[in-house]
Amino acid sequence: MLPRSAWRDFTAVIFSVALLGLGLGSTMPLTALTLTARGFSPEVIGWTVAAGALGGVLATVAAPALALRLGRRNVMLGCLLLATLSVMPLQYLQSIPGWMLARFLFGAAMAPLFVLGESWINTLAGDHARGRIVAIYSTCFTACQVLGPLLTDLLARWPEQSFLLCGGLFLLGVPGIMLARPEQPASQQAAHPAPPAPGTPGKQSATSWLGIIRSAPAILLGTAFFASFDTVMLSFLPLVAMDAGMSQSRALASASILLAGDAALQFAIGWLADHFGRRRVQLLCGMLVCLLLPLLPWLMQLPGLWEVYLFVLGGCAGAIYTLSMVASGELFSGAALLRISGLISLSWNLSSSLGPAATGLVMQHAGGSWMVAVLWGMALLFVVSGWRQRTATQAVALH
Repeated sequence: MLPRSAWRDFTAVIFSVALLGLGLGSTMPLTALTLTARGFSPEVIGWTVAAGALGGVLATVAAPALALRLGRRNVMLGCLLLATLSVMPLQYLQSIPGWMLARFLFGAAMAPLFVLGESWINTLAGDHARGRIVAIYSTCFTACQVLGPLLTDLLARWPEQSFLLCGGLFLLGVPGIMLARPEQPASQQAAHPAPPAPGTPGKQSATSWLGIIRSAPAILLGTAFFASFDTVMLSFLPLVAMDAGMSQSRALASASILLAGDAALQFAIGWLADHFGRRRVQLLCGMLVCLLLPLLPWLMQLPGLWEVYLFVLGGCAGAIYTLSMVASGELFSGAALLRISGLISLSWNLSSSLGPAATGLVMQHAGGSWMVAVLWGMALLFVVSGWRQRTATQAVALH
Protein backbone atom coordinates (compact mmCIF):
# COMPACT_ATOMS: atom_id res chain seq x y z
CA MET A 1 0.00 0.00 0.00
CA LEU A 2 2.93 2.33 0.73
CA PRO A 3 6.39 2.52 -0.83
CA ARG A 4 9.11 1.19 1.45
CA SER A 5 10.58 4.68 1.91
CA ALA A 6 7.31 5.99 3.39
CA TRP A 7 6.93 3.49 6.23
CA ARG A 8 9.10 5.51 8.62
CA ASP A 9 6.84 8.52 8.16
CA PHE A 10 3.74 6.33 8.46
CA THR A 11 5.02 4.99 11.80
CA ALA A 12 5.59 8.54 13.01
CA VAL A 13 2.05 9.61 12.10
CA ILE A 14 0.54 6.55 13.80
CA PHE A 15 2.58 7.26 16.96
CA SER A 16 1.24 10.81 17.03
CA VAL A 17 -2.40 9.89 16.48
CA ALA A 18 -2.24 7.04 19.01
CA LEU A 19 -0.99 9.42 21.70
CA LEU A 20 -3.51 12.02 20.60
CA GLY A 21 -6.39 9.57 21.09
CA LEU A 22 -5.01 8.13 24.32
CA GLY A 23 -4.17 11.57 25.70
CA LEU A 24 -7.54 13.12 24.90
CA GLY A 25 -9.39 10.04 26.10
CA SER A 26 -7.61 10.09 29.47
CA THR A 27 -7.00 13.76 30.33
CA MET A 28 -10.60 14.90 29.82
CA PRO A 29 -12.22 12.46 32.29
CA LEU A 30 -9.24 12.78 34.67
CA THR A 31 -9.71 16.56 34.74
CA ALA A 32 -13.44 16.24 35.42
CA LEU A 33 -12.94 13.65 38.17
CA THR A 34 -10.21 15.69 39.87
CA LEU A 35 -12.14 18.96 39.85
CA THR A 36 -15.25 17.19 41.13
CA ALA A 37 -13.26 15.57 43.94
CA ARG A 38 -11.93 19.02 44.90
CA GLY A 39 -15.48 20.32 45.21
CA PHE A 40 -15.84 22.35 42.03
CA SER A 41 -19.19 22.54 40.24
CA PRO A 42 -20.03 21.19 36.77
CA GLU A 43 -20.15 24.80 35.58
CA VAL A 44 -16.48 25.27 36.46
CA ILE A 45 -15.62 22.02 34.69
CA GLY A 46 -17.49 23.31 31.65
CA TRP A 47 -15.42 26.50 31.63
CA THR A 48 -12.18 24.51 31.64
CA VAL A 49 -13.47 22.48 28.69
CA ALA A 50 -14.35 25.71 26.88
CA ALA A 51 -10.85 27.07 27.53
CA GLY A 52 -9.35 23.99 25.88
CA ALA A 53 -11.69 24.35 22.91
CA LEU A 54 -10.69 28.01 22.48
CA GLY A 55 -7.01 27.09 22.48
CA GLY A 56 -7.75 24.42 19.89
CA VAL A 57 -9.57 26.82 17.58
CA LEU A 58 -6.77 29.40 17.65
CA ALA A 59 -4.05 26.78 17.15
CA THR A 60 -6.01 25.23 14.27
CA VAL A 61 -5.85 28.51 12.38
CA ALA A 62 -2.15 28.96 13.18
CA ALA A 63 -1.02 25.39 12.43
CA PRO A 64 -0.67 25.64 8.61
CA ALA A 65 1.49 28.78 8.82
CA LEU A 66 3.65 27.24 11.55
CA ALA A 67 4.17 24.11 9.47
CA LEU A 68 5.16 26.15 6.43
CA ARG A 69 7.71 28.07 8.47
CA LEU A 70 9.09 25.44 10.87
CA GLY A 71 8.30 22.11 9.24
CA ARG A 72 5.63 19.60 10.13
CA ARG A 73 7.80 17.32 12.25
CA ASN A 74 9.21 20.19 14.35
CA VAL A 75 5.74 21.59 15.06
CA MET A 76 4.43 18.18 16.13
CA LEU A 77 7.40 17.64 18.45
CA GLY A 78 6.77 21.07 19.96
CA CYS A 79 3.10 20.18 20.48
CA LEU A 80 4.00 17.00 22.37
CA LEU A 81 6.30 19.02 24.64
CA LEU A 82 3.61 21.68 25.19
CA ALA A 83 1.07 18.96 26.02
CA THR A 84 3.40 17.57 28.68
CA LEU A 85 4.10 21.01 30.15
CA SER A 86 0.39 21.88 30.27
CA VAL A 87 -0.80 18.62 31.88
CA MET A 88 1.85 18.02 34.56
CA PRO A 89 1.22 21.31 36.47
CA LEU A 90 -2.42 20.29 36.99
CA GLN A 91 -1.12 18.01 39.74
CA TYR A 92 -0.36 21.09 41.85
CA LEU A 93 -2.56 23.93 40.54
CA GLN A 94 -5.36 25.01 42.87
CA SER A 95 -6.75 28.17 41.23
CA ILE A 96 -9.37 27.98 38.51
CA PRO A 97 -7.63 30.63 36.33
CA GLY A 98 -4.52 28.45 36.46
CA TRP A 99 -6.52 25.40 35.38
CA MET A 100 -8.13 27.34 32.55
CA LEU A 101 -4.76 28.56 31.30
CA ALA A 102 -3.35 25.03 31.41
CA ARG A 103 -6.36 23.64 29.56
CA PHE A 104 -6.09 26.46 26.98
CA LEU A 105 -2.46 25.47 26.32
CA PHE A 106 -3.41 21.80 26.18
CA GLY A 107 -6.07 22.51 23.55
CA ALA A 108 -3.51 24.55 21.60
CA ALA A 109 -1.12 21.57 21.72
CA MET A 110 -3.68 19.02 20.55
CA ALA A 111 -5.17 20.85 17.56
CA PRO A 112 -2.01 21.01 15.40
CA LEU A 113 -1.48 17.28 15.95
CA PHE A 114 -4.91 16.76 14.33
CA VAL A 115 -4.25 19.18 11.48
CA LEU A 116 -0.73 18.08 10.64
CA GLY A 117 -1.39 14.38 11.21
CA GLU A 118 -4.30 14.39 8.77
CA SER A 119 -2.39 16.31 6.11
CA TRP A 120 0.69 14.11 6.60
CA ILE A 121 -1.18 10.82 6.22
CA ASN A 122 -2.75 12.15 3.02
CA THR A 123 0.66 13.18 1.71
CA LEU A 124 1.97 9.64 2.26
CA ALA A 125 -1.00 7.83 0.72
CA GLY A 126 -1.25 7.47 -3.03
CA ASP A 127 -4.70 7.67 -4.61
CA HIS A 128 -4.75 3.90 -5.22
CA ALA A 129 -4.63 3.10 -1.47
CA ARG A 130 -5.69 6.34 0.21
CA GLY A 131 -8.93 4.91 1.60
CA ARG A 132 -7.15 2.06 3.40
CA ILE A 133 -4.24 4.15 4.69
CA VAL A 134 -6.49 6.89 6.10
CA ALA A 135 -8.76 4.18 7.56
CA ILE A 136 -5.82 2.74 9.52
CA TYR A 137 -5.08 6.23 10.85
CA SER A 138 -8.73 6.81 11.81
CA THR A 139 -9.10 3.37 13.41
CA CYS A 140 -5.95 3.86 15.48
CA PHE A 141 -7.25 7.17 16.83
CA THR A 142 -10.67 5.73 17.71
CA ALA A 143 -9.23 2.63 19.38
CA CYS A 144 -6.79 4.64 21.50
CA GLN A 145 -9.51 7.13 22.43
CA VAL A 146 -11.64 4.22 23.69
CA LEU A 147 -8.69 3.05 25.81
CA GLY A 148 -8.36 6.52 27.35
CA PRO A 149 -11.03 6.09 30.07
CA LEU A 150 -9.46 2.75 31.02
CA LEU A 151 -6.14 4.55 31.48
CA THR A 152 -7.93 7.17 33.60
CA ASP A 153 -9.24 4.42 35.87
CA LEU A 154 -5.69 3.10 36.20
CA LEU A 155 -4.17 6.53 36.90
CA ALA A 156 -6.83 7.22 39.55
CA ARG A 157 -5.12 4.62 41.74
CA TRP A 158 -2.19 7.04 42.15
CA PRO A 159 -3.95 10.38 42.73
CA GLU A 160 -0.74 12.10 43.89
CA GLN A 161 1.02 11.34 40.59
CA SER A 162 -1.87 10.96 38.13
CA PHE A 163 -1.31 14.15 36.10
CA LEU A 164 2.47 13.72 36.20
CA LEU A 165 2.10 10.27 34.69
CA CYS A 166 -0.51 11.43 32.19
CA GLY A 167 1.65 14.35 31.06
CA GLY A 168 4.69 12.12 30.71
CA LEU A 169 2.69 9.90 28.38
CA PHE A 170 3.01 12.44 25.57
CA LEU A 171 6.80 12.26 25.69
CA LEU A 172 6.54 8.65 24.53
CA GLY A 173 5.58 10.00 21.12
CA VAL A 174 8.86 11.86 20.63
CA PRO A 175 10.93 8.82 19.52
CA GLY A 176 8.14 7.79 17.15
CA ILE A 177 7.97 11.17 15.41
CA MET A 178 11.76 11.33 15.28
CA LEU A 179 11.62 8.21 13.10
CA ALA A 180 10.23 10.34 10.28
CA ARG A 181 12.52 11.17 7.39
CA PRO A 182 13.98 14.69 7.16
CA GLU A 183 11.40 16.67 5.23
CA GLN A 184 11.61 19.26 2.52
CA PRO A 185 10.48 22.63 3.91
CA ALA A 186 6.72 22.89 3.47
CA SER A 187 7.06 26.37 2.00
CA GLN A 188 9.07 24.88 -0.87
CA GLN A 189 6.47 22.14 -1.33
CA ALA A 190 3.74 24.78 -1.57
CA ALA A 191 5.75 26.97 -3.96
CA HIS A 192 6.83 24.06 -6.18
CA PRO A 193 4.22 21.31 -5.90
CA ALA A 194 5.00 18.02 -7.58
CA PRO A 195 3.15 17.53 -10.87
CA PRO A 196 0.21 15.16 -10.70
CA ALA A 197 0.69 11.62 -11.86
CA PRO A 198 -0.26 10.91 -15.47
CA GLY A 199 -3.95 10.32 -15.93
CA THR A 200 -4.95 11.93 -12.62
CA PRO A 201 -6.55 15.35 -12.22
CA GLY A 202 -4.42 18.16 -10.84
CA LYS A 203 -4.86 19.06 -7.21
CA GLN A 204 -5.37 22.53 -5.79
CA SER A 205 -2.23 23.61 -3.92
CA ALA A 206 -2.58 27.37 -3.34
CA THR A 207 -6.25 27.88 -2.54
CA SER A 208 -7.37 30.43 0.06
CA TRP A 209 -9.35 29.46 3.17
CA LEU A 210 -12.57 30.82 1.63
CA GLY A 211 -11.83 29.17 -1.70
CA ILE A 212 -11.49 25.80 -0.01
CA ILE A 213 -14.81 26.21 1.80
CA ARG A 214 -16.52 27.02 -1.50
CA SER A 215 -14.91 24.17 -3.43
CA ALA A 216 -15.36 21.38 -0.88
CA PRO A 217 -18.41 21.98 1.34
CA ALA A 218 -19.22 18.26 1.51
CA ILE A 219 -15.90 17.56 3.26
CA LEU A 220 -16.70 20.04 6.02
CA LEU A 221 -20.35 18.99 6.30
CA GLY A 222 -19.29 15.33 6.55
CA THR A 223 -16.91 16.23 9.36
CA ALA A 224 -19.56 18.35 11.09
CA PHE A 225 -22.07 15.51 10.91
CA PHE A 226 -19.79 12.89 12.42
CA ALA A 227 -18.44 15.20 15.13
CA SER A 228 -22.03 15.88 16.21
CA PHE A 229 -23.02 12.22 15.80
CA ASP A 230 -20.08 11.05 17.90
CA THR A 231 -20.61 13.41 20.82
CA VAL A 232 -24.42 13.34 20.74
CA MET A 233 -24.66 9.55 20.65
CA LEU A 234 -22.07 9.07 23.39
CA SER A 235 -23.78 11.69 25.56
CA PHE A 236 -27.47 11.01 24.95
CA LEU A 237 -27.89 7.48 23.55
CA PRO A 238 -27.59 5.83 27.00
CA LEU A 239 -30.17 8.28 28.40
CA VAL A 240 -32.61 7.72 25.53
CA ALA A 241 -32.16 3.95 25.85
CA MET A 242 -32.81 3.98 29.61
CA ASP A 243 -35.90 6.15 29.09
CA ALA A 244 -37.13 3.39 26.76
CA GLY A 245 -36.75 0.81 29.54
CA MET A 246 -33.25 -0.51 28.85
CA SER A 247 -31.02 -1.35 31.83
CA GLN A 248 -28.17 1.01 32.63
CA SER A 249 -25.46 -1.54 31.84
CA ARG A 250 -26.99 -2.42 28.46
CA ALA A 251 -27.56 1.25 27.64
CA LEU A 252 -23.91 2.09 28.36
CA ALA A 253 -22.78 -0.94 26.37
CA SER A 254 -24.77 0.39 23.41
CA ALA A 255 -22.45 3.40 23.16
CA SER A 256 -19.41 1.10 23.24
CA ILE A 257 -20.85 -1.07 20.44
CA LEU A 258 -21.35 2.06 18.34
CA LEU A 259 -17.67 2.98 18.80
CA ALA A 260 -16.62 -0.61 18.08
CA GLY A 261 -18.42 -0.49 14.73
CA ASP A 262 -16.70 2.79 13.92
CA ALA A 263 -13.27 1.32 14.68
CA ALA A 264 -13.79 -2.11 13.11
CA LEU A 265 -15.36 -1.23 9.76
CA GLN A 266 -13.17 1.65 8.58
CA PHE A 267 -10.54 -0.46 6.80
CA ALA A 268 -13.17 -2.48 4.94
CA ILE A 269 -14.96 0.69 3.84
CA GLY A 270 -11.61 2.23 2.88
CA TRP A 271 -10.96 -0.81 0.68
CA LEU A 272 -14.33 -0.31 -1.00
CA ALA A 273 -13.50 3.37 -1.58
CA ASP A 274 -10.18 2.46 -3.19
CA HIS A 275 -11.82 -0.03 -5.55
CA PHE A 276 -15.21 1.55 -6.32
CA GLY A 277 -14.57 5.27 -5.83
CA ARG A 278 -14.46 7.38 -2.70
CA ARG A 279 -17.31 9.71 -3.63
CA ARG A 280 -19.68 6.83 -4.47
CA VAL A 281 -18.94 4.90 -1.26
CA GLN A 282 -19.17 8.01 0.94
CA LEU A 283 -22.56 8.96 -0.51
CA LEU A 284 -23.76 5.39 -0.02
CA CYS A 285 -22.70 5.53 3.65
CA GLY A 286 -24.57 8.83 4.05
CA MET A 287 -27.72 7.35 2.52
CA LEU A 288 -27.46 4.27 4.76
CA VAL A 289 -27.19 6.51 7.83
CA CYS A 290 -30.31 8.39 6.70
CA LEU A 291 -32.14 5.05 6.33
CA LEU A 292 -30.86 3.55 9.59
CA LEU A 293 -31.30 6.46 12.00
CA PRO A 294 -35.15 6.51 11.97
CA LEU A 295 -35.14 2.80 12.95
CA LEU A 296 -33.35 3.49 16.25
CA PRO A 297 -36.40 3.81 18.56
CA TRP A 298 -37.97 0.57 17.28
CA LEU A 299 -34.84 -1.60 17.27
CA MET A 300 -34.10 -0.85 20.93
CA GLN A 301 -36.67 -3.48 21.85
CA LEU A 302 -35.04 -6.22 19.74
CA PRO A 303 -32.00 -7.75 21.53
CA GLY A 304 -29.39 -9.09 19.15
CA LEU A 305 -30.64 -7.08 16.19
CA TRP A 306 -30.10 -3.89 18.22
CA GLU A 307 -26.41 -4.64 18.70
CA VAL A 308 -25.88 -5.48 15.00
CA TYR A 309 -27.73 -2.30 14.06
CA LEU A 310 -25.51 -0.12 16.27
CA PHE A 311 -22.34 -1.76 14.94
CA VAL A 312 -23.31 -1.07 11.32
CA LEU A 313 -24.59 2.45 12.09
CA GLY A 314 -21.33 3.33 13.86
CA GLY A 315 -19.28 2.05 10.93
CA CYS A 316 -21.29 3.93 8.29
CA ALA A 317 -21.29 7.18 10.27
CA GLY A 318 -17.55 6.94 10.96
CA ALA A 319 -16.86 6.29 7.29
CA ILE A 320 -18.39 9.64 6.35
CA TYR A 321 -15.63 11.33 8.38
CA THR A 322 -12.85 8.97 7.28
CA LEU A 323 -13.73 9.47 3.62
CA SER A 324 -13.89 13.24 4.14
CA MET A 325 -10.21 13.00 5.13
CA VAL A 326 -9.60 10.87 2.04
CA ALA A 327 -11.32 13.50 -0.11
CA SER A 328 -9.06 16.24 1.24
CA GLY A 329 -6.03 14.31 -0.01
CA GLU A 330 -7.66 13.65 -3.38
CA LEU A 331 -8.50 17.30 -4.02
CA PHE A 332 -5.73 19.31 -2.34
CA SER A 333 -1.96 19.37 -1.90
CA GLY A 334 0.72 21.64 -0.40
CA ALA A 335 -0.55 24.65 1.53
CA ALA A 336 -4.15 23.95 0.50
CA LEU A 337 -3.95 20.47 2.07
CA LEU A 338 -2.77 22.02 5.34
CA ARG A 339 -5.65 24.51 5.20
CA ILE A 340 -8.35 21.92 4.50
CA SER A 341 -6.97 19.81 7.36
CA GLY A 342 -7.22 22.90 9.56
CA LEU A 343 -10.80 23.50 8.46
CA ILE A 344 -11.66 19.86 9.16
CA SER A 345 -10.27 20.23 12.68
CA LEU A 346 -12.14 23.52 13.16
CA SER A 347 -15.38 21.98 11.89
CA TRP A 348 -14.89 19.08 14.31
CA ASN A 349 -14.25 21.36 17.31
CA LEU A 350 -17.23 23.60 16.63
CA SER A 351 -19.66 20.79 15.81
CA SER A 352 -18.67 18.61 18.77
CA SER A 353 -19.44 21.60 21.01
CA LEU A 354 -22.53 23.04 19.32
CA GLY A 355 -24.08 19.72 18.23
CA PRO A 356 -24.70 18.32 21.73
CA ALA A 357 -25.78 21.73 23.03
CA ALA A 358 -28.38 22.16 20.27
CA THR A 359 -29.55 18.54 20.57
CA GLY A 360 -29.91 18.81 24.34
CA LEU A 361 -31.94 22.00 23.97
CA VAL A 362 -34.27 20.40 21.41
CA MET A 363 -34.66 17.24 23.52
CA GLN A 364 -35.48 19.28 26.61
CA HIS A 365 -38.38 21.00 24.86
CA ALA A 366 -39.55 18.31 22.42
CA GLY A 367 -38.52 14.96 23.92
CA GLY A 368 -35.76 12.37 23.55
CA SER A 369 -36.96 11.13 20.16
CA TRP A 370 -35.74 14.38 18.61
CA MET A 371 -32.13 13.27 19.08
CA VAL A 372 -32.60 11.11 15.99
CA ALA A 373 -34.31 13.94 14.09
CA VAL A 374 -31.41 16.35 14.64
CA LEU A 375 -28.80 13.82 13.51
CA TRP A 376 -30.94 12.72 10.56
CA GLY A 377 -31.21 16.34 9.38
CA MET A 378 -27.42 16.77 9.51
CA ALA A 379 -26.86 13.49 7.64
CA LEU A 380 -29.36 14.54 4.96
CA LEU A 381 -27.61 17.90 4.59
CA PHE A 382 -24.33 16.07 3.93
CA VAL A 383 -25.95 13.73 1.37
CA VAL A 384 -27.53 16.65 -0.51
CA SER A 385 -24.25 18.57 -0.55
CA GLY A 386 -22.26 15.51 -1.63
CA TRP A 387 -24.74 14.70 -4.39
CA ARG A 388 -24.67 18.27 -5.71
CA GLN A 389 -20.87 18.29 -5.70
CA ARG A 390 -20.80 14.93 -7.50
CA THR A 391 -23.25 16.19 -10.13
CA ALA A 392 -21.24 19.39 -10.64
CA THR A 393 -18.00 17.41 -11.04
CA GLN A 394 -19.59 15.11 -13.62
CA ALA A 395 -20.92 18.12 -15.56
CA VAL A 396 -17.45 19.68 -15.67
CA ALA A 397 -15.94 16.36 -16.83
CA LEU A 398 -18.45 16.12 -19.69
CA HIS A 399 -17.49 19.57 -20.95
